[in-house]
Amino acid sequence: MPNPCYFQGMAKKSTNVEIEERVNTVYQLLLQSHSRFEIVQYAAKEWGLKPRQADEYMARARQLIAADSDIKREEWLASAVSRLVQYEKRAGRNDNLMVAMKALETQAKLLQFDI
Repeated sequence: MPNPCYFQGMAKKSTNVEIEERVNTVYQLLLQSHSRFEIVQYAAKEWGLKPRQADEYMARARQLIAADSDIKREEWLASAVSRLVQYEKRAGRNDNLMVAMKALETQAKLLQFDI
């Protein structure tokens, strides 16, 4: 007996991997400031989805954005200082002393050192 999902324009069920990839794509579109209308159009064109399903993917993508934003100050500060240390090293290796000094100055400001 043929699969009933192929009758009357019904699409087959997406795999978990496909769903995750789609949510990640919508996540990127949201980060790029695409509107709901644009994302719904993209989802219809690329994946054959109806607006309701696109809204579900947008909700899941917004949860990912919220989780990304839920970083503690200490974690963010440690990450920022670590990046600045790398910038300082790279600038020093390239004899770009002004950039190295600016990276060091910014580290001091973030760590609230008086300089």
